Amino acid sequence: MVASHWYSYIVQLGDYVVVLQMYDKLLEKHIALAHGCRNRLEKELGSKYGGITREAISIFISLCEPCQLKRKQPKKGLVVKPILSNTMNSRCQVDLIDMQTQPDGDFKFIFVYQDHLTKFVQLRALKTKTAKEVAEKLYEIFMTFGAPHILQS
Repeated sequence: MVASHWYSYIVQLGDYVVVLQMYDKLLEKHIALAHGCRNRLEKELGSKYGGITREAISIFISLCEPCQLKRKQPKKGLVVKPILSNTMNSRCQVDLIDMQTQPDGDFKFIFVYQDHLTKFVQLRALKTKTAKEVAEKLYEIFMTFGAPHILQS
């Protein structure tokens, strides 16, 4: 028998499953997949049953309360807790700014060193961003202010 519409019949291993059973089959697989997404559900059901379309699966998932609650939860940001510093030089940050498009003579990079607590910034001009040159500038700053407990780069 050929189905004229997606909800008419579903083929199950040679036997026919009537429309009333489609909900049960969708629910059974959806729960077995721990409320898996549409693609996983479609893959699992497509290998075993014929006639369950992507549209039917999408409608089913849109009516699933746990899936809707999970979808409505706000996404967590990248930083869960703010980073706190108690003293100067407990945490410092280093970065390089690429100025190759607007060099100042031979200097093509800016080395930025910032104390996290005080926001005090040290800038150094660099000709290259080699490890040796960066380490030399970092060493200069350490000799002036001391090495931080945590260096973030």
